[in-house]
Amino acid sequence: FFEYLRDGFDVLYREGEKTPKMMSIGLHCRLSGRPGRITALERFLDYVSNHDRVWITRRIDLARHWIQKHPASGSNT
Repeated sequence: FFEYLRDGFDVLYREGEKTPKMMSIGLHCRLSGRPGRITALERFLDYVSNHDRVWITRRIDLARHWIQKHPASGSNT
């Protein structure tokens, strides 16, 4: 699982040198709650945290950022 996440991140990180990229990881309790999976996720977060230009965030924070930076036309917000 770690290698899968890392490999996907590495591709997006390289592609992100020219245009921003986003990686979303779906986590389901039945799968990610297993000891091997949570350990892989911890390793992955450590790996990603050592890279510049990476934002680890929640969906709500991403939505708020998008609304602030890209308001709908005609919007008063």
